[in-house]
Amino acid sequence: MSYLDAAVEISSLRQRALWVLYGKSGSGKTHILSTFPKPMLYLQFGDDGWSTIKDVSGIKLITVESMEHLKNIARELLTDRKYKSVAVDTFSMIVPEWTDENAVQRKKKMSQQMWGDLKTDSEELIRLFHKVAATKIVILTCHEATDTIDGMEDEISPDIRPSVSKGARTYLEGMANFGLHTTVVQKDKQLPDGGTETIYRHAVHLAQNPYYWVKTQKPAHIKLPKLMINPSYKKIMALLEGEKQ
Repeated sequence: MSYLDAAVEISSLRQRALWVLYGKSGSGKTHILSTFPKPMLYLQFGDDGWSTIKDVSGIKLITVESMEHLKNIARELLTDRKYKSVAVDTFSMIVPEWTDENAVQRKKKMSQQMWGDLKTDSEELIRLFHKVAATKIVILTCHEATDTIDGMEDEISPDIRPSVSKGARTYLEGMANFGLHTTVVQKDKQLPDGGTETIYRHAVHLAQNPYYWVKTQKPAHIKLPKLMINPSYKKIMALLEGEKQ
């Protein structure tokens, strides 16, 4: 059998489901991931965001102790048939957790070799969860990072992307099927007494724009709005499948 004999019809393939939700703390990442299909495995990694979704049913939690622990869980998930969704909250913590475990606790300075090892370990994790995403929905939450060129902040638009090491970011953004930036928007509501009340709501950037990294794998004819207010998995998928809201 030749390599070419392994070719299959594209229409027969199932799209992977690796999601990256990133934004500032309090922008609704954990709330949004809680709307994804259940049963869900929630992997708490250096964050206590679970407290905001503790009343959501169908979610089980594991506290991740180290990157190696996270890798081993990902390997087990490759053969798991129980969970429909897996969330890692917060995936950005792989960098400080790795440096704490391998440098701070050992009273060492980060060397060039250690940065290379961090990049390798991060990429291995991303590849593992990419494999898991062939059979489950995987959601990796990240903080946001802003890239600018020193001294030219006013001339060049900020480039806001998931906060991971730059080497790992190439893997993460390349392998992700969906990348959404979470944010908070405000609206002034008129009150009966003539005053106003400011209302804050969670939102996600869906359409391509010059400021935020956004990725949505969908047919080209489907047009997405710039923002979705009060987003959920069902609402996002309905848009990606061409349903009118």
